[in-house]
Amino acid sequence: MRRERKARTGYRESVKRSGAFTLIELLVVLLLMGIVYAIAFNTVLSKTGTGKSETSSILSLDTIFERSPLYRKADLVLYGTKNGRCYLTGRGEILETFTLPEGIEGYRLNPDETLQSIDYPHIKIGTTEFTPSFSVRCRRDGLRDPQILFFDEKWIYVHPFRAPESFTDPVEMVARMRQSDYLPDKAGYAQ
Repeated sequence: MRRERKARTGYRESVKRSGAFTLIELLVVLLLMGIVYAIAFNTVLSKTGTGKSETSSILSLDTIFERSPLYRKADLVLYGTKNGRCYLTGRGEILETFTLPEGIEGYRLNPDETLQSIDYPHIKIGTTEFTPSFSVRCRRDGLRDPQILFFDEKWIYVHPFRAPESFTDPVEMVARMRQSDYLPDKAGYAQ
């Protein structure tokens, strides 16, 4: 019996000396690793702007401007490029960079009610250079300059003080513009 006890005690001591981890210790390590990965993954996703939550919709222009600290303090301009990269600018600098869907183009409504694609000039802000495919300006008073955007076979009308509206038919969009408070033939054309 004594020998058996010594054998059991010797086995326990050899396990303790061998440096093996217990199941509880392994579970604690896995739990800590999971927490660290979750924090790192969440931080990286929010900064890249490529996740679904950060890929803004062009119809949510209101929130893009309103979340800027310069909203209603300075004029803000949102520039978008053909590859979906967008720059929110204000006071001559880039305030935020994020992603919108690719292929959004800016259009103007001519006085004869034809739509014309806008060719924007090359822009350099700080060290960043790009040629926009569209731009939307939000003035210091919170109103946006009227703008027509074309994306994914849909026409989007950015109204000065209402949420942007989406149309599949450009004739319907122009008719809606004429019914709104903004009349392109009296106030210039949208650009």
